Amino acid sequence: MERIIDIITVTKDDFEGVSSTIKSTRELRINNSIRQLIVDSSIKKTQENIKKAIIDEPNIDYTWQEPLGTAAAFNHGLKLSNAEWIWFLNGRDEVHPDVEPDKLIYIIKKNSADIVIFQMELMQSGTICGHPPMWAMWPPVNSWVPHPSTIIRYDVFKRYGFFHEKYKTSMDFEIWLRFFSQPIIVDTISIPIALYDETGISSTQISHSAIEAKEILRNKFFMLAKKWVSNGKMIYNSIQHYRKTSRQ
Repeated sequence: MERIIDIITVTKDDFEGVSSTIKSTRELRINNSIRQLIVDSSIKKTQENIKKAIIDEPNIDYTWQEPLGTAAAFNHGLKLSNAEWIWFLNGRDEVHPDVEPDKLIYIIKKNSADIVIFQMELMQSGTICGHPPMWAMWPPVNSWVPHPSTIIRYDVFKRYGFFHEKYKTSMDFEIWLRFFSQPIIVDTISIPIALYDETGISSTQISHSAIEAKEILRNKFFMLAKKWVSNGKMIYNSIQHYRKTSRQ
């Protein structure tokens, strides 16, 4: 059977957290078109515990990587993937309990978009992170795109590159700006498919994330400015078009 989705799960020295993630994906992995790939950077004892835990699990593979950061682990998982779509669901994050596997597979398999952005629910507070209004979606400077509930066509990475390993906590912010500045098609679906653990690394390193985000925006300032100018020109051309049309 054709593999439709690879769920890439990055973990490091957190057996309890990754166990919860594995348990949450089990119903999805019963379908042979979905595989989970564990990218582990743990110490020996945790490695052994994870390997034992997945012995009888369907459609799940394990790989170890030297601790080089989350972006490097994401990229390692991408290099091992042979699926059409990629879903990054890290240790401690979980598949939302309301997800119906057959419906999710149908939505993804029949989709002609490059990226499908669902919603996520915050695990501790129960808050559902909604999408912004359409006018506020570009540019995603407030990093509203949640990677735990975003499923990306693998070809997008082939066309526009993998994660920038320089960034330790804001690598997804950089890649959204890079991807969304390209001619790709994005679907937004207001249904939560992931539970996000609010105690994760991004919540404990807010200051460092802000420093990286500031650097990313500085590096991409001219690209963003060019897009704004281009959008302004498009509005001007539309006004001219309708002005001429109204005189006919």
